Amino acid sequence: MRQFISMEEAFATVERVAREHAVKSEPMALAAAVGSILAKPCVAQLSIPPFDNSARDGFVVSDAGLDMARAGDAIPVHGELAAGSTLEDAAKLEGPCARIMTGAPVPPWASAVVMLEDVDFDQGMATLKSIPPAGAWIRAAGSDIAKDRVILNAGRRLIGEHVQALASAGVASVEVSQRPRVGVCSTGEELADLTVGSLGSGQIYDSNRPSLGAMLQSYGCDLVLSEHVGDRLEAMVDFLNRAMALDLNVLVSSGAVSMGQYDFVKPALEAIGAEIVFHKVTQKPGKPLLFAVLPNGTLYFGLPGNPVSSTANCRFYVQAALAAIQGQPRQQPMKLPAADAIETPDGLAVFLKARCEQAPNGMQARALEGQESFQTEPLLQMNGWIVLSESTSAVKAGDLVSFYPADPEGVPDIF
Repeated sequence: MRQFISMEEAFATVERVAREHAVKSEPMALAAAVGSILAKPCVAQLSIPPFDNSARDGFVVSDAGLDMARAGDAIPVHGELAAGSTLEDAAKLEGPCARIMTGAPVPPWASAVVMLEDVDFDQGMATLKSIPPAGAWIRAAGSDIAKDRVILNAGRRLIGEHVQALASAGVASVEVSQRPRVGVCSTGEELADLTVGSLGSGQIYDSNRPSLGAMLQSYGCDLVLSEHVGDRLEAMVDFLNRAMALDLNVLVSSGAVSMGQYDFVKPALEAIGAEIVFHKVTQKPGKPLLFAVLPNGTLYFGLPGNPVSSTANCRFYVQAALAAIQGQPRQQPMKLPAADAIETPDGLAVFLKARCEQAPNGMQARALEGQESFQTEPLLQMNGWIVLSESTSAVKAGDLVSFYPADPEGVPDIF
């Protein structure tokens, strides 16, 4: 077990260990897979468009027809092609001109399509108001997507907009990572469930457990277990044993990971034979972060009990592990100028509640007031985090800083 490792080393360790415990994959119907992570690339089953077709309602004209138009002559029109006409219908049609609708296949002799509004049509004769260039308003086969091309890589989260292109390319099902099965628990005798009504003397509401559960579900996980555990070693050992029976991918607890008399998480992990990978990171908030692997392979995160400490560690370390077990790369930050100067603690990385906001010269990141780990009101005002490494000296206004949205999906994966 390592202690007081750097933020960068902690991230690298979490990702390395998590990739050794990747979730399984499964095939899933395309429409049902939205929100899941692709485990294998998606390959186009056909070209888009699958055949040369018209991009406009109008008239399809051959080279000979265009020559007639250049000479000032009307062009005889033979037949019509509509969306749904077959390629055989188009091949049988005679030139030099035919009516055509958007999406219809063009005949082999097609040189261009002329929009309806650019043609005078009378008694089977078309007079062009202007001469189009060759290929005008013809969509060539494969000009959008070519058959057998990888059109979406593994590691991408499938969104609704992807379905349009995938379905057009004949992708009916996709291979996706199974949704991670996760559990959460809170510790501390002072905690009362949010649903019990009024608090007793010396009690506070258990906010970490519903918060962590909500965050994990927003990351695409199935929340299988959510419990409160009292301040007893035996209770924590019993909880861990029951959690292992549920075949979880990730288990997250809050509280009892520091050095106090009732900080029993580490002894409980040792009692069940877990591998404690590291304990304590040189960061603020959330220094007592503990990362372990349970005997059955479940990844375990012991988060500090202070609400902002648990929130920050879940957003970054737990989310990084979830991404890694599903084959996703580490999320990259936006680089934004700091709105104000930021003082940094010596030798500590920091996670700062922040806002990305519009400024006269573009977007900027502002660290909010109220950065102590017990101060939750700024969580209502923030839309992201400023993250500074332990090697960062004091930040001046205008210096570029790393900004991560509160929602990991808030930064497009093009960054």
